[in-house]
Amino acid sequence: MSVAEILRDRAKLEAVERSAFRLVVQAAHDYCAAAAEIFRREVDEPGDIAEDVTREALDSLGMPRIPIRLFGKVDYKRAGYVFLPERTAEVALLVDSKAEKDAGTATIQTSQTSMEIRHIRQGAPVSESGKLPQVIESDGRSLLTVTIIVKYVYEESDAEERRLREIILLCLPNGALQDFYNPDAEDSFWLAGRNAPSRGEDFRVRVGIKRLAEKAAWRVERIPVNP
Repeated sequence: MSVAEILRDRAKLEAVERSAFRLVVQAAHDYCAAAAEIFRREVDEPGDIAEDVTREALDSLGMPRIPIRLFGKVDYKRAGYVFLPERTAEVALLVDSKAEKDAGTATIQTSQTSMEIRHIRQGAPVSESGKLPQVIESDGRSLLTVTIIVKYVYEESDAEERRLREIILLCLPNGALQDFYNPDAEDSFWLAGRNAPSRGEDFRVRVGIKRLAEKAAWRVERIPVNP
């Protein structure tokens, strides 16, 4: 089945996304204890730690790879295969890491989604196009774009000790699913970002984690971290 056929069929497209998401979720589960220890002992900035942990977790699990180099502003990029009972799909797996103390949202940039971002900001509808393509064409192959956010929720004590509380994984819908997940600004899982347009800051938007789960519960996975 071609990528074009998958894009036209929501069930098939979501099956591919879900399979790729399970791989990342499993990697996070397997690496959870190590991630907690790294956050506790490492002195780097939390965002840098998150990026390293995600890469190490996915490399330790591995995935069937396609020898194509991907480009883009995400932490982990891999061209590979996703196997389903009735088909094999070629995907561009793009995984970005966040380290934040807030467990309710996840901040992203337009370079990290293939959707058009439709939401309400300051009482008015806003629409901003995501910069990722729905399909990445490279070396004569068509790779379905699958975008996943891994958010590391942490806290810091008075003794400046950092503790990882939870890992939240989000599978953002491919832009081909726009009409179901975000048809307009009112029907949206996006929330206004923490950027100030008046100061010329780059556009940011936040994923409302609860809102995304209400659209499709499988797109949000929470991994609690034991002390």
